[in-house]
Amino acid sequence: MFVELALTSSSDAADGTTYLWNLHTGSMLGSFKQNVTPLQSLALVNNSRNLGSIFLSSQAEKGMMHVYNFQKDQVFLKFPLPDKIICLATSSRGTYCAGGTENGRIHIWEIATGILHRTFDAHYKKITVLRFSADDTVMFSGSEDASVHVWMLNSLLDDGQTESPAPHYSWTDHTLPITDIQCGVGRFHGSRVVTSSMDHTCKLWDLSTGSLLTTFLFPTKITALVLDPSERYFLAASGTPASTSSTANEADYLIYQAMLYKAKHTQQGYTTMEAVDGDSGLEQIGLGGAKRHGSGGDLVFRGHHHPIQRMALNFDGSALVSGDNKGHLMVWDVASRQMVREIKQHKGAISSIHTLFQPADLYSNTTLADKPKVHSITPFKRIPQARIGEGGPEIHGNNTIADDPLIMVPSTVSSNYSSSLSAATLLASSSQEEQLIEMARRAFVGARSGSVASNTGLTSSSSGASTQAYEELEQRYRELEARLTALTTAPAPVQPVVSQSDISAALSGLRSAGTKRRKA
Repeated sequence: MFVELALTSSSDAADGTTYLWNLHTGSMLGSFKQNVTPLQSLALVNNSRNLGSIFLSSQAEKGMMHVYNFQKDQVFLKFPLPDKIICLATSSRGTYCAGGTENGRIHIWEIATGILHRTFDAHYKKITVLRFSADDTVMFSGSEDASVHVWMLNSLLDDGQTESPAPHYSWTDHTLPITDIQCGVGRFHGSRVVTSSMDHTCKLWDLSTGSLLTTFLFPTKITALVLDPSERYFLAASGTPASTSSTANEADYLIYQAMLYKAKHTQQGYTTMEAVDGDSGLEQIGLGGAKRHGSGGDLVFRGHHHPIQRMALNFDGSALVSGDNKGHLMVWDVASRQMVREIKQHKGAISSIHTLFQPADLYSNTTLADKPKVHSITPFKRIPQARIGEGGPEIHGNNTIADDPLIMVPSTVSSNYSSSLSAATLLASSSQEEQLIEMARRAFVGARSGSVASNTGLTSSSSGASTQAYEELEQRYRELEARLTALTTAPAPVQPVVSQSDISAALSGLRSAGTKRRKA
């Protein structure tokens, strides 16, 4: 049975802990220390293979990235960043990571290799939100300059492009800073996108054409969005009070439910459902415009008394998690819009909320025999580096394995050597395992860059290497990789055990032999 969890973090330095909760019971399953994240600066790294789950977290007030896995509560890996990152996003397949800065700059890294593919100025002001589409074809960026840019990911990753990239679309209909972006499921030509702003509006866009479909007007500033998995509605969180409770004299910060389909009565006497989008129309929400089948009541979630910072829906959209700037977490039943649980573990403002299925790392050994290996990740580079063999620098004998992004050296091997050791030094090592690693690396890099590899070095060839040479090198690489796997997985030889009595008998024999030689 799948168990749904919620991962929450805070931006308050007095808190500094990220918590993992059971979404349906409220019990805490784990905590991760030394983690103070700005708003929207924690990102899960998805993977389709049986690899250990990790999440990335840029740190507030300093240019550092912390990497955590669910197998330990301490920082798994930390490394410096080229800038102070204030918002973070990872691609749907867990391949790329994008970070935004206060001066409107965006960095894009490849997670497994750490390559910084591109750094470019995307906006005039602070980046507030980054998102990837469900099929990873585009990336969205929102800023305090009130604009949303849509970037084609393939152009951002093109190492041969030296000019600053231009957005595929630029949406400038908002008049105040952008607060959130949500993209629907599906491919590029069939997706819809919802954007929110401090100007009291949310806008629905057609991704295939870039046209505005509908504008939703709210009575308060909107600070966070979530989109229903089946795209029947979206939820918008208020950052300013909508009313004052008569009982406790506290301000109400509401969550509005905006329906994307509405009932239409036909002349034949039956009712149909039609989409509200189209012709850049205006829908009023919370102002008498959001009704429930004519019942006259606005669709709102009422319970927060402080500005709402973040929200997240579970897998099927039946449960909602919301958090405000005082550290209060609330779990809601979406169908009834009733709060079912409140959690007050955090001491500061909620900066990130993610829902996920329980990863394999957290199952006990009775359920999963062996915990999966941790997802591959390399410290992010601070200088843009083209991918080797795709228009990037040539490979020479003085390149180090740490500089080569095309192969990950196992930690058991790389930990025994300094990152400054050259490839020639490693190749001359007496360890067969290290020689196989270097030979495989050279064969694969040579194949990618159009060079012919030998067992002891690389022999340069012309750029028009034949297909047969490439296939031979690829086959050689696969053979070496298989041999390396066999070596690394082979059980260690059993060392003979020598008892204390054997040692004593040997010493006695040496003494008696020495005595006989002296007498002779």
